[in-house]
Amino acid sequence: MAATVGDVLRRARTILQERTTDGTRWTNKELLDWLNEAYGIVLGIRPGANAVTSEVACIAGARQAIPAGCERLLSVIANTAAKANGLAVTLIRRAELNAMRPRWMGEQQTVAIEHFMYDEDDPKAFFVYPPAAVGAKLQVLCSAVPAPHAEAQAKANSTEAIRLPDTYAPILVDLVLARAFAKDAEGGINQARASAHQQAAQAALGLNIQGDGLASPNAEGA
Repeated sequence: MAATVGDVLRRARTILQERTTDGTRWTNKELLDWLNEAYGIVLGIRPGANAVTSEVACIAGARQAIPAGCERLLSVIANTAAKANGLAVTLIRRAELNAMRPRWMGEQQTVAIEHFMYDEDDPKAFFVYPPAAVGAKLQVLCSAVPAPHAEAQAKANSTEAIRLPDTYAPILVDLVLARAFAKDAEGGINQARASAHQQAAQAALGLNIQGDGLASPNAEGA
């Protein structure tokens, strides 16, 4: 059975010792708001947690934008335009292409794309080779932040499924609790508890200094 919003809220409320229906020190609405925020935190570290497949209708030229609603590119899979006959698209380093074909951006445009390039400093775009002609279409894999849960789901008996796989439920609980204890962190105990839950979530996500690299198509093994 899929983990629900109610599951996350109930676990958080138990640790917070909230016994009233709507919450007293920490309301259900606050907990839900922090759950919605937690999705973005998770995807900032593990973008593949909510990978979606989309089609990009290319504009003329080498630089293309990822689909609306996506945060960063994970991979370009294949051409989907009929004239491209399902040609697979592979990653190439821009430095390598620059060395082999210095004028590649000015080459003949086509609907059959062979390679893509990605720059971590420009996460909402990617480059294609040969440059795309109007009519080129690509199947891409992107990381997308889930739509937030509506306020009506701010209840411990909500049956709406969480927006990430069930394995992320404990991490979401920790992130909600980190926010909750941070709200009441004037005392050293709650400040320490907020930090402990934040660290637990980060450890579970495998956070390290290579976080941006893990999110990139350029990462080893991507």
